[in-house]
Amino acid sequence: MNRREFLAAIGATTAACAAAPALARSLAATPSTSTVDSVRIARLARGVNLSHWMWFPHAQGEQARRAFIPRADLDRLKASGFTHVRLPFEPAWLWDEHTRTLKPTEFAEYQDAMRLCLAAGLAVVVDAHWSRTPWIRPRGADFDERFGELGRMWASLASRLAGTDPDLVFLELVNEPHDLRDPEYWHDAQRRIAATVREAAPRHTIIATGADWGGIDGLLRLNPLDEPNVVYSFHFYGPHNFTHQAAEWGFPPWKDMHGVPWPADRAELERIADTFPPESRNALRWSARAGTEDPWTVDALRATIRRAAEWSRRHDRPVYCGEFGVYAKDSPRESRLAWHRAVADALGEHAIGWSLWDYVGGFRIASGDPGKRTIDRELAAAIGLSEAR
Repeated sequence: MNRREFLAAIGATTAACAAAPALARSLAATPSTSTVDSVRIARLARGVNLSHWMWFPHAQGEQARRAFIPRADLDRLKASGFTHVRLPFEPAWLWDEHTRTLKPTEFAEYQDAMRLCLAAGLAVVVDAHWSRTPWIRPRGADFDERFGELGRMWASLASRLAGTDPDLVFLELVNEPHDLRDPEYWHDAQRRIAATVREAAPRHTIIATGADWGGIDGLLRLNPLDEPNVVYSFHFYGPHNFTHQAAEWGFPPWKDMHGVPWPADRAELERIADTFPPESRNALRWSARAGTEDPWTVDALRATIRRAAEWSRRHDRPVYCGEFGVYAKDSPRESRLAWHRAVADALGEHAIGWSLWDYVGGFRIASGDPGKRTIDRELAAAIGLSEAR
């Protein structure tokens, strides 16, 4: 099934997934060794990350957070063709490491956000989105120091979420594990935490990921869990020197990269690189070098995503692109649209569901004030949202 057929079928049956399981199965057949229901795979077809709502929650108070994404925004997302949202939260915001309990006020706030999304007809990925949580220590000496507190949080959280509809709520163990001395640190932790979640929430689908910031390379090194009710996530931002140009965080050379096009050939990128300060010039030239693995062409991008699809087929496990996007600040408009279109086409070719990063953050698909936001129609059309409004 190609992308156009996949999206057309999903668009025609979004509201009917639960009522027409046979048709849902035809849209996204689940591998024989996986027990993830086809209805759930269909729910993950098209999503968006609601970043900066309960992720980086220190940046605003509860009152501001509760007003940040109102029901009108969620109804607009649903009407535009989205089937789910990914709902990141900072683990340390939700979990008290000293009392080893969920913080009642914060958990109630997160539950209310989930209910609001579900009421709008959107499935929810519960995403433990580690950024400033001090008790996640990937380089610790043993499991308990590295990820033990995350495991304890999930034991409690999964128990509290066990009563939610497992066809609509997905449990993602952690976002982009990284800074590990050995990827096996995370592989071991993921197996343990998944077992904890499964004991507390026997029917919910778990979303697992590889190490190395949750990228495709990390996925390729991952052996599937013994647990069959799992979807495997990867994130895609290649080439980073295009998708993250002008970003003032992360890799330092990005902040002085501006106007980098995509697709582009080596000569064009080298000409642009020569206008940048030395650190940024050298980084872009390296990215454009002969034999680069950075996907600067449509064919190279499709080949990169094909590697994730091949892992899925080889292991008979479903995969999901939990993040992709382009920082909006200084990326050329036509290049940004072309990249999104190419990624959506490549994912659609393999019937891989996705979640765009993000809604109203730096990679935004929408702008405006809460309740009055408008979706970028051209960007929505580029990723196959024919109902964009």
